[in-house]
Amino acid sequence: MKNLFFDFDGTIANTQEGVINALNYMAKEMKMENLGEDIYTKFIGPSLPEGLARYYPDFPKSRYQEAIKTYQAFYNTKGIYQLKLYDQMEETLAKLQTDGYKLFVSTVKPESLVKILVPHLGLDKYFSGVYGASDDETTRNTKKAILRYGMDDAGVSATDTLMIGDRMTDMEGGLENHTHTLGVLYGFGDKKELADSGAERIVEHVTDIPAGVEQFA
Repeated sequence: MKNLFFDFDGTIANTQEGVINALNYMAKEMKMENLGEDIYTKFIGPSLPEGLARYYPDFPKSRYQEAIKTYQAFYNTKGIYQLKLYDQMEETLAKLQTDGYKLFVSTVKPESLVKILVPHLGLDKYFSGVYGASDDETTRNTKKAILRYGMDDAGVSATDTLMIGDRMTDMEGGLENHTHTLGVLYGFGDKKELADSGAERIVEHVTDIPAGVEQFA
């Protein structure tokens, strides 16, 4: 295993506060039902259009762009910085880099935002590439497409690539691109979700990631 692709939300950083505040803002401004924190936490991981389709099934797709722009009006200016790096994450990334792995980010967050956040968190020295969704979040907005885009850009093969993440979308994206998959339990998914969606191995803590990666050697 040479190439490690990390999800961002729920894997590198806890973005719950900013995402929920942006969803609250979207619901208020768009006069949508406020679904509450428990449901809005489930939006973290998949793309916003996926969340709208699942949790607002009666909301017309013709208004998705309006909803996305309203969400972004808050998130891109305030919510983006309402996050916390998981404890021991930087030390873990440093160890993996020292051990000879190439590290990348693969996230359904808009790429332009992640390219702000990675340096903001002081992590840019660890990652060889940062790959995310298109800014409108309606094209290149699935983990399958984003991981494929990142792998193609980095020139890496599936056989020596590992997708690391906390949600079913991360595991499914890895499987659909024929990479190996490692689930983490400290984020927003649970063991059943990760196992059912194809995680080959699952680790509990940030500091367990290097040992989890080594199992694929």
